[in-house]
Amino acid sequence: MKRYFLIGILFLTFFKLNAQENSIKKNAFNVELAGSGLLYSLNYDRLLIIDNRMRFTMNVGTWYIPYVETISDFNYMLGVVVGVNTLFGKQTHFLELGINVSYMNMKDMEDNYFHTAYLPIRLGYRYQKDEGGLFFRASLMPIVAIIQDVDAEFLYPVTPHFALGLGYSF
Repeated sequence: MKRYFLIGILFLTFFKLNAQENSIKKNAFNVELAGSGLLYSLNYDRLLIIDNRMRFTMNVGTWYIPYVETISDFNYMLGVVVGVNTLFGKQTHFLELGINVSYMNMKDMEDNYFHTAYLPIRLGYRYQKDEGGLFFRASLMPIVAIIQDVDAEFLYPVTPHFALGLGYSF
């Protein structure tokens, strides 16, 4: 009986070690310039579905811009980003297509609040190794305004935009 138990333990250990060698790192943290956060955003990305040539991810992020006279007339701008992406490619190089929903809260100097929601649409390149490490993305991101306060006239219905992201996958 002991012999079968030891053989079973060795068998399970072998499969456990094999599974760890072939595992794909599913988490990524990155800082994105421009993109969904207009100026920058801090993002967490999670691979959900993995196939040989296609992967599905979800991401969440946030950004904050304090008052800077040269950037805007707002006392602060705070935003939240939630999105989905589809990756097409093999192992490290991917075509990335996705859509985000971004919500922005702003306060001007007279203590008036403005709220805006918009859809950044992602078309770009993504570099991410299966074993983790460096994460890079470059995207063209047209932004479609969907909800906007009448007085906050800084977004056009469709605004051309871009994004550069750098981070780490684990």
